[in-house]
Amino acid sequence: MRRILIAALFVLALGACDKKKPDVPGEPSGGNESLPQAVVPVPAKWDGKKQADISYQVLVYSFADSDGNGWGDFAGITSKMDYFDSLGVSALWLSPIHPSQSYHGYDVTDYGSVNPRLGTLDSFKNLVSTAHNHGIKIYLDFVLNHTGDQHFWFKNAKASTTSPYREYYIFSQNPSADIAGGKIPMIASERSNGYNSGEWFSAGSGWYYHANFNTGMMPDLNYGPVASCSSSPAFKAVIAAAGYWISLGVDGFRLDAVKHIYHNTASNENPTFLKAFYDHCNTIWKANGGSGNIYVIGEVLSEHDQVAPYYNGLPALFDFSFWYRLQWALTNKTGRYFASDILSYQKEYAAVRADYIEATKLSNHDEDRAAEVLGRDDALVRQAAAILLTAGGSPYLYQGEELGYYGNKGGGDEYVRGPIVWDAAAKQAAKGALSSKVITAMLTSAYSVETQAKNGESVLQTYRRFAQLRNTYPALAKGTMQRHDTYNENNADFNGIACWYMVTSGEKLLVVHNLGDASATLGMSDDLSRPIALLGNAKTAKGKLYLGAHSSVVFKVQ
Repeated sequence: MRRILIAALFVLALGACDKKKPDVPGEPSGGNESLPQAVVPVPAKWDGKKQADISYQVLVYSFADSDGNGWGDFAGITSKMDYFDSLGVSALWLSPIHPSQSYHGYDVTDYGSVNPRLGTLDSFKNLVSTAHNHGIKIYLDFVLNHTGDQHFWFKNAKASTTSPYREYYIFSQNPSADIAGGKIPMIASERSNGYNSGEWFSAGSGWYYHANFNTGMMPDLNYGPVASCSSSPAFKAVIAAAGYWISLGVDGFRLDAVKHIYHNTASNENPTFLKAFYDHCNTIWKANGGSGNIYVIGEVLSEHDQVAPYYNGLPALFDFSFWYRLQWALTNKTGRYFASDILSYQKEYAAVRADYIEATKLSNHDEDRAAEVLGRDDALVRQAAAILLTAGGSPYLYQGEELGYYGNKGGGDEYVRGPIVWDAAAKQAAKGALSSKVITAMLTSAYSVETQAKNGESVLQTYRRFAQLRNTYPALAKGTMQRHDTYNENNADFNGIACWYMVTSGEKLLVVHNLGDASATLGMSDDLSRPIALLGNAKTAKGKLYLGAHSSVVFKVQ
């Protein structure tokens, strides 16, 4: 009898073991039906249409070398259209293509031709045509603030006070007195440092010229009083040059250093000037058969509140604050403020221009590279990509960022402007424009397109996956960012969580990023049954989301 009782108890114990699994920290215990299930994203198939307005910043001199002379060129870019397609790119911003004094091209010596190091005019036209066949627009970097001091305009202007080009630049025999007397409209007398001796350089015979950048090698252009800027000779000349490139099929311009054109950055002068430039370009655009409005974007390297007024002049501006807040969030493992900050900036921009275009970005050619700022940590680099491509705005990708390239400006700007390494043997890179130290740092198999394309968890494949997602779902491509009611700036218990919705008519997506070093368990009232993207690891069970450290997930909730 005793043996029978013991056997019966043993059977009952076995049954209990079958029905209950030992508790797992951070996960619910109980029956099988309540156990967390791994998130397996099932995104809709991308139809190939590029609706996400993703642009790619190309350094023409270092992107791809077609002829083996060490310099990137137009033909090299043309040969890589499939690469841009794989990133879902619909526009290329080309670094300055004009003849210039330096490798980077920002000291232009002729606005009306192409730098022969980069190719011929015909090869440029072929680039434009091929890009258009791939549904990719071409934007030229256009420098309106200054020229190089070897530009024929300036050489003529400097040589004679009676030169017809004298009005193109800012000359004075007594800059301090002339600024104080309001005789130099480009430089505001009320500015505390209206006269800065370090910005004035000898032109000979007691004359001086103004140059804000590069110790006199980039003399500033003179557009006169802003109210009549469009009638100035310099304005007419740069507009004529812009019109020439529009006639060749260029789709828009990126305008360099626009807060420095008139030297009172907080006044309405620069926005007024930029509106005049934009309106003239738009007229030329439409006269050449362009549909809609031409695309013109400005660089105002400042925080959001100083950028916002420039929407009075241009439809698109770079949002440097987006990257400033994102790098802080990632390095401090604090996500809860991010959505609130970005939404507040968008509100500022909308108050100035209802149809504003917020060009979001990580780093660019003037900043330490994103991977460098993030400690060369691939987990953070990949999550930065996922956040950029799941937030509001029109994102820009900077050459090499999609491969995790690192570098800081401490040794010079070229340290953040390295070439793309195309093959695993690291032989196909445009080396001529940059120092050997920069090249050596990146000429490894791990940083090549060939190697990363074979690794589903590489930085490159992360960019490709999330770019394709953005092009697939209208809510990501063109939707608005909305605050989450639970996981937001007020929820200190979930400090590492950055969470928001992306919404458009008929579609709503839930975006969740865990920026913390530890996994997080989130109670969610949202529908978690339709995951469409995952970075890292995540599980769901009974209204709960278990999100691993430095992991991101997107659900379709409507």
